[in-house]
Amino acid sequence: MNSSFEISKIDEINLKKYNLTLSKIKKDTKTIVEKLLNLKELKSSKIFNKNINKIRFDISLCTNKTIHLINKQYRNIDKETDVITFSLFCDDDNALIYRKCADLGQIIVSVEKADTQKKENNNTIEKEIAYLICHGILHLFGFDHLEKKDYDFVVGIQNKVLQSYE
Repeated sequence: MNSSFEISKIDEINLKKYNLTLSKIKKDTKTIVEKLLNLKELKSSKIFNKNINKIRFDISLCTNKTIHLINKQYRNIDKETDVITFSLFCDDDNALIYRKCADLGQIIVSVEKADTQKKENNNTIEKEIAYLICHGILHLFGFDHLEKKDYDFVVGIQNKVLQSYE
């Protein structure tokens, strides 16, 4: 299966402050997607369908202020968070497939929150963002973590995919 995605900034986040570039994040995301698409544990996802040979999604990078506003507006949670995913395909019974391509949705990552969390998780900023993007992609694939066993599954997949992260 092929994939395509776009990465952009949706506000004034200064990536240079964190020694990040869109091209590096795009390269890391490409590696993550390739690994995820080859995991047999994920074959239960609706994206693995004979009518689909390509997936696409968007990643937006932002500040805590922006993700706070999005979290409040769409989830009614009045605080910032690290990642929000808007799934267009797996969460919708009427999802469209156009030319065998499924548009999965959007992942929004707060770079500022990732920077704070990197210390707690003993990661670099690049690895923390990779974890958040991987987490978001798993949501786009239809995996959630409402129950402990599901949370353990999602985190286990993230760890498996990112175990060799440099």
